[in-house]
This record gives sequence, C-alpha cells and structure tokens, in this order.
Amino acid sequence: MGRRSGGGGGGGGFRSAPRPAAPAPKPAAKQSSAPAPAKTDSSSAPTSIFGSIGSAVADGVGWGVGTSMAHRAMDSIMGPRTVRVVEEPAPAADACGIQNQAFSNCIYGNESDISRCQNYFDLLCQCRRGGGAGGAATIA
Repeated sequence: MGRRSGGGGGGGGFRSAPRPAAPAPKPAAKQSSAPAPAKTDSSSAPTSIFGSIGSAVADGVGWGVGTSMAHRAMDSIMGPRTVRVVEEPAPAADACGIQNQAFSNCIYGNESDISRCQNYFDLLCQCRRGGGAGGAATIA
C-alpha cells in the first residue's frame, strides 16, 4: 500500500515548493533612557482677559445646560420632584399679650411709682412660665 498525499483525495499529489524561512526580526535600535525634551510652542500668544472670561462663561453655560438636562432625565425616570411646604402654626407670640399690654399700660400710667404695677408684672411672669396657656387672669 502506498502513501497518499494529504489533503484528501484524488488530486495527483503535487506539492508546492517549500517557502523560504521568514527573516529574523531586526534588533531594536538602542534608545536613550532620558525622556525627550518638552516641546514649547512659542508661537502662541498669551490669552487675553476677555478670552479667559469668555471661556469661563462658555464653561458655565455648558455645565448649566448639562445639569438641567440631567435633572430632566432623572425627573422623567423617577417622576417630578415635589416640594411640600408645611407651615407650622406660629408660636403664640401673643399668648401673654393681654398681660403684657396691662403691664405696659400700668408702667406708662404710673411713671413715678412702678411698685403699683407689681401685680401686673407677676401675672405676666406667671403667663410666660406657663407657656401662655392656662387661666390667664387679668386685673381690671
């Protein structure tokens, strides 16, 4: 039995000529270990203040537009933001207003003798200690 040439079947068994070996890679040229000096562009003129301000304005507009677009995208995904303003009732600043007014009237009416207003003052202090709640008695 004879040998068959590879490649599967019936073609006359011709072989191509052997390929020449690939040439060996050339050794890399020796490079210096020092980095190349930085190139300076001496042709560019210093920027003006107007150019700097214009650049800053353009940068700010870009950030503003980008931020607003991101907010709108998040609103479309998560729903609009709602802000609830809850107004708490104002602290009763006038809770002891009657006692305060009575004490003030007494002071203005009795400038020479403040001791006459001691009762009004005690009522005002009692009202303030109690937080303005409770039976606020007034002296007529």
